[in-house]
Amino acid sequence: MLLILFLIILCSHVSMSKDPGFVGPEYADVVFLVDSSDHLGTKSFPFVKAFINKMISSLPIEAHKYRVALAQYSDQFHNEFQLSTFRSRNPMLNHLKKNFGFMGGSLRIGHALREARRTYFSAQAGGRDKKQFPPVLVVLASAESEDDVEKASKALREDGVRIVSVGLQGASEEQLKAMATAQFHFNLRSVRDLGAFSQNMTHIIKEATQYRDGAADDILVEVCQGPSVADVVFLLDVSVNGSQENFDYLKEFLEESVSALDIKENCMRVGLVTYSNETKVINSLSKGVNKSEVLRNIQNLSPWAGKAHTGAAIRKIRKEVFSARNGSRKNQGVPQIAVLVTHRPSEDNVTKAAVNLRREGVTIFTMGIEGASDSQLEKIASHPAEQHVSKLKTFSDLAAHNQTFLKKLRNQITHTVSVFSERTETLKSGCVDTEEADIYLLIDGSGSTQATDFHEMKTFLSEVVGMFNIAPQKVRVGAVQYADSWDLEFEINKYTNKHDLGKAIENIRQMGGNTNTGAALNFTLGLLQKAKKQRGNRVPCHLVVLTNGMSKDSILEPANRLREELIRVYAIGVKEANQTQLREIAGEEKRVYYVHDFDALKDIRNQVVQEICAEEDKTFMKPFTTVLVDSSGSIGLENFIKMKTFMKNLVSKSQIGADRVQIGVVQFSDVNKEEFQLNRYKSQNDISDAIDRMTHIGETTLTGSALTFVSQYFSPAKGARPNVRRFLILITDGEAQDIVKDPALALRQEGIIIYSVGVFGSNVTQLEEISGRPEMVFYVENFDILQHIEDDLVFGICSPREECKRIEVLDVVFVIDSSGSIDHDEYNIMKDFMIDLVKKADVGKNQVRFGALKYADDPEVLFYLGDLGTKWEVISVLQKDQPMGGNTYTAEALGFSDHMFTEARGSRLQKGVPQVLIVITDGESHDADKLNATAKALRDKGILVLAVGIAGANPVELLAMAGSSDKYFFVETFGGLKGIFSDVSASVCNSSKVDCEIEKVDLVFLMDGSNSIHPDDFKKMKEFLASVVQDFDVSINRVRIGAAQFSHTYRPEFPLGNFIGKKEISFQIENIQQIFGYTHIGAALRQVGHYFRPDMGSRINAGTPQVLLVLTDGQSQDEVAQAAEDLRHRGIDIYSVGIGDVDDQQLIQITGTADKKLTVHNFDELTKVKKRIVRNICTSGGES
Repeated sequence: MLLILFLIILCSHVSMSKDPGFVGPEYADVVFLVDSSDHLGTKSFPFVKAFINKMISSLPIEAHKYRVALAQYSDQFHNEFQLSTFRSRNPMLNHLKKNFGFMGGSLRIGHALREARRTYFSAQAGGRDKKQFPPVLVVLASAESEDDVEKASKALREDGVRIVSVGLQGASEEQLKAMATAQFHFNLRSVRDLGAFSQNMTHIIKEATQYRDGAADDILVEVCQGPSVADVVFLLDVSVNGSQENFDYLKEFLEESVSALDIKENCMRVGLVTYSNETKVINSLSKGVNKSEVLRNIQNLSPWAGKAHTGAAIRKIRKEVFSARNGSRKNQGVPQIAVLVTHRPSEDNVTKAAVNLRREGVTIFTMGIEGASDSQLEKIASHPAEQHVSKLKTFSDLAAHNQTFLKKLRNQITHTVSVFSERTETLKSGCVDTEEADIYLLIDGSGSTQATDFHEMKTFLSEVVGMFNIAPQKVRVGAVQYADSWDLEFEINKYTNKHDLGKAIENIRQMGGNTNTGAALNFTLGLLQKAKKQRGNRVPCHLVVLTNGMSKDSILEPANRLREELIRVYAIGVKEANQTQLREIAGEEKRVYYVHDFDALKDIRNQVVQEICAEEDKTFMKPFTTVLVDSSGSIGLENFIKMKTFMKNLVSKSQIGADRVQIGVVQFSDVNKEEFQLNRYKSQNDISDAIDRMTHIGETTLTGSALTFVSQYFSPAKGARPNVRRFLILITDGEAQDIVKDPALALRQEGIIIYSVGVFGSNVTQLEEISGRPEMVFYVENFDILQHIEDDLVFGICSPREECKRIEVLDVVFVIDSSGSIDHDEYNIMKDFMIDLVKKADVGKNQVRFGALKYADDPEVLFYLGDLGTKWEVISVLQKDQPMGGNTYTAEALGFSDHMFTEARGSRLQKGVPQVLIVITDGESHDADKLNATAKALRDKGILVLAVGIAGANPVELLAMAGSSDKYFFVETFGGLKGIFSDVSASVCNSSKVDCEIEKVDLVFLMDGSNSIHPDDFKKMKEFLASVVQDFDVSINRVRIGAAQFSHTYRPEFPLGNFIGKKEISFQIENIQQIFGYTHIGAALRQVGHYFRPDMGSRINAGTPQVLLVLTDGQSQDEVAQAAEDLRHRGIDIYSVGIGDVDDQQLIQITGTADKKLTVHNFDELTKVKKRIVRNICTSGGES
C-alpha cells in the first residue's frame, strides 16, 4: 500500500521575547476561577482550597505588586472577593478559612468565563494599567464543560487577559487548549497533584505576565511522518540509446518515488545526479528540500548520448553531493542513501569508487535494467546483495517495482535509525552467556591486501572480540598473522581486558608476502592445543580465519585436524578468497562468510559473533513459542510451502524437549485453526512432520482476531509451563483487515514477546504495532529471503535481552538452613539453586565475591567473602557441602553473619560495593523473637536481605528478615525453587553495580521538565537518575556530576563538582522541582554547553571524558541538530533516553549516532535501561 505522507506544521508559542533587551512587567492582577461542581466533588474540594491557600501565601501581594481575586463556579458563578477587596494576604487567607465552601452543581465553564470577564476585567471593575499590571486568569476545571468555552475565552484574550488553564481528573484536553493563552495549558491526572504543581505555579504566572502577543508563532517545527528522515541521492544513467519511451519510464519511476517521499528541510532531502560520459548534478541535497522543485527538475530531464562512466559518477557524488557544504546531514546521524539506476556495464572501474562511498557511511541500492552487468551491480551495492540489488528486464518494469523500492528505502531508514543498534544490543546481551571461551584470530597479512584494507580487517576483528567479556577466567583472545610464514602476535593469555586487547590488535603491522593458509592453520592448532591444556576441555575453542586470497598450500589436512580437536573454525573470505577453500577450512556452511570487499566486513560482524555465541549451551533457557501463521488467500500455495520450510528450519535450529523449547502452531485467515499445542510434540522430527501436514486455508486476513484467539495458547490448559518465557512469532504476507493494536498490546502486557515476520505485501506499521518495537519486526521483500533471518530470530528467542543479564560487582553471602528437617535430596536442590546464581555472576576479586555459612543449632562458615577467587572454586565448595542436622536458629545465624560483612573478612562495603545476604530456610526459627531486631541491624548497615522460604517456613518471619514484601520469596516445595529463580536472580542482579572500565568522567544530566511529564513521572525520572549515581565512584578526583532542567526555559540545577558524594548528589536530585512548560531541547543544549567549561568544574582540558545524558518524553519544538553537533565537536559524548512517543531521528540528531540513543515505552521502564546507560558511560572516551 502506498504510504501517503502528510506535512504537519506545529506552531509553538514562546513565553519570552527573543529580544534579549526585553524586560516584561513584573507583577499582575491575578484572578483564580476554580471548579466547585459535582464533577470535582466534596472530597476533592479541600485539595483545591489548599492550592489557593498556597498560591496566596507564595505571591507577593501588595498594592503595587500582585493583586488577587477569587471566584468559584459550577453552573452558577460566585465571586469570593474582588481584586481591590484585600491589599494583603492575611485577610484573604482568613476569608478562605471561614467563607470558602463547596457549591456543587453541573459544569458550565463558558458561563463562568463570561461572568469573570464582566466581574473582574471590564472597565467598571477598576483594573490597573494593563501594560504595567497585565490581567491573568487561572482556570481550574475537573471535567468537560456542558457549554462552549471557545467564544468566551477568545473574548477574554482579545481584552488582553492571559489565561492559564489547569485540568484536573476528567478535564477535556481540547477545551483546556481552547481556553489557554499560547502553551499555558496543563492537565493533571488527579486533584492530589495540585500540591506538587503549586510549587511551579508562581513561575508560570510570572511567565504568563511577561508573555507578549506577537512573540508567538515564530517557531515552525516540521514533523516527519514515519521513518522519513534521510539524504537520498538518485544517480541516473541517462543515455538510453535514443529511446524516449524508455526515458519516460525512468522519469515516471522517479516522479512516483519522489511524490511518495516526505521532502522537507528537516525530513527527506533528495539529490538528483545524471551521468553518461560526464556527470551532472541536477540538484544537490541542500536544494532538494522542495518537492515541487525536485519534480520540476525530473520533468526537465533529457537523455544524453555517450558511454557509461559509472565509477566517475560515484566518485563525484561522494566528493560533491554527500558533503556537508552541499546539504548532507551525515554529521547529524541522518541516513545517507544512494540509488543507482543503470541499463549497461560501466566503461570504467566501479569497485574502488563504490568502496570509498560505502566507507563514508552511504548505503547504496542498485537497479539494473536490461543489459546492466550483474557483477558490477553487486560490487557497487551494499551488503547483502539480495537486499540492495534489483534486476529488472525492461524499463517498463520500473513502474511495478516502485512500491518495492519505496519499502526497501523505508526498511533501510528504519534499520539505520532504530533496528541495527537495538539488535546489536540484543546480541551483546546474548553473548554474555558465553561465560568462557578461547578464541584465536588468524589474520591474512599477505601483500595482496592494501594498507587501508588491512586496517579495516583489524577494525573488524577488534569489534568482534569487543562483543565478549574479556578476562582471564572468561573469554581469552590470541592472534596470529600469516603470509609466507606466520607470526604469533600475542598469546591467548597476554591481554586480560578489552581496552588492552583492542590496542594490541590495532598495533599489528602487516607482514606482506604470499598466502600460505595451510601452514598457518597448522601452527595455530598447536597454540589452541596449548590453550586447551591450560583450562581443560570444558572451555570451547574457536578459530576465526580472515583471508582475502587463495591459499598457495593445502588447507584440508590441518583443517581436519582442527575439527578433530573439537575446535570450531570460522572462515571469512574477502575479494579473491576461494570459496571452496573457505568451506574446507570451516567444515560447515554456516561458519563460512564471504564479502566482495573489506568495507562489507562490518555488515557481517554481528553474524560472526552471533554464530560463536549461539554455539554455547543456554543453560537457563526453556522458552515456549507459538507460531501464528497467515494462511489467507494472498499467500498462494507456492509461498505457503516456502513459509512451512521457514518454520521447519526454525524448529531444526531449536533445542526441542519437555524441559527445553516447546513449539505450537496456529493458522489463521478469516478463521483460526489450531494445528498443535505447545506440549503436543517433544522432538524436532515430530514437529516438522506436523508442519508438513498443514493445509492452506485461503480467504481474507483477520490478524487482530487471530491475536485474540492465540492468547489462550499461553495458558497451562494449552501446554504452557509456569515461569517460562513466552514467545509468539507471527508470519504474514498481507495487510490485516481488522484492528491489531489492542489485541497485540493485551498479549504483550501478559509478558508475551512478539516477533513479527512480514513480506512486502503486509503493512509494516501494523507489524510494529503488533510487536511494539521496530527491532522485533522482520520485514522482507519476498518469501525467498526468509532464510536469511532464521538465525536472528532463533538467537532472539534463545537469548532474549534481560533487564540484568550478569551479576557484575557485588558482595553476596548465603545463609543456608542446614537443619534436620531437610533431607539430602532437598539440600541438593537448595545447593543447585545457589550454584545457578553463582553461574550468573562474574566471580573475581574486583567483581563478585561470594561468602557462605550454614546453620542449624549453630552457624558454621563455609567460606568468607574473597576466600575463593573463581566461579568454579565457589561451585566446588557448595557441591561438596552436606547438611548438618539439628534445630533451626535463624536469628543466631543472621547475627553471626554480621562479621562476614567486614573489611577483614573480604567485604567491600566501605568501598561502595553493594552487599546482599540471601537466607534460605524451610522452617520456623527457634529464636523467632530475635529475628526482627537482628535482620534490621543488618539492613541498617546497608545490607540487602533477601529471604527465601520453602514449605514450613513462616511468611511472617520471612517478611521480618527481608523488611518488605518484594524482598522475600516463598514456595510450597523444594522443586518450586526453580520457579522463583528468575525473580530472585533479578533482585540480586539489579542490586549489583556495573563493572565500570572508566575511572574519571564529567557527567551532566539534562532533564525534561515540560508539561507533558506528569509530576509522578518526573519523580520517577529523579529516582532513576539518583540510582544511576549509585553506580559511580563519585568524588572530586573521579566522577563529577551536574544537572540541569529544561522546558521552553532552561534552569541550571547544580554544576559539575559542586556536590561531592553519592548521598549529597542524590539528595540534590531528589529536591529538583519540575519547571513545566513546553519542549525546547535545542535551546537547552546551547545553554548546557556552559557546564563543560573549566570555570564550571569541567576537566575537559585535562582530557577527562565529558558526557551529557539527555532525558525527554517529547519532540522538541525547536531545532536540535546544530546545537547538538556543536557540543559533539567539542568532544562531548551525548546519550539520549526517549520515553514514550518520541522521535527516534531527533534523538539521533542529538547523539549523532543510533548507538547512543535509547527508548522506553514509559517512565517505569527506565530501570530496564539503567545498566545499559551506565555501561555506555563507562566506555565513553575510550580511556580507563
